[in-house]
Amino acid sequence: MTKAPSEIITVTFDFSALAASVASPVVACTVTTGKEDAAAASMISGSPQIAGTQVLQRIIGGLSGNTYKLRCQIDDADGERWVAAAEIKVNRF
Repeated sequence: MTKAPSEIITVTFDFSALAASVASPVVACTVTTGKEDAAAASMISGSPQIAGTQVLQRIIGGLSGNTYKLRCQIDDADGERWVAAAEIKVNRF
């Protein structure tokens, strides 16, 4: 997945293969490649939203040329905890 620094996008984490329900989502963002970015966590805009077994999170900003890891952790009704991750590259278009 790629976005421009000025774009505001929604990333979807799909837990349907792992859990029948989703609760307490926590989304984090860190740099995997590129320049150090002390503001990486601020790419997470607002609170994650639950839609069935999916978690939706707004993503903003980022440094052009960087790749970020987005990590979403959820709890299910059985008391299990699951994590899904995705990478997003930020480039000027």
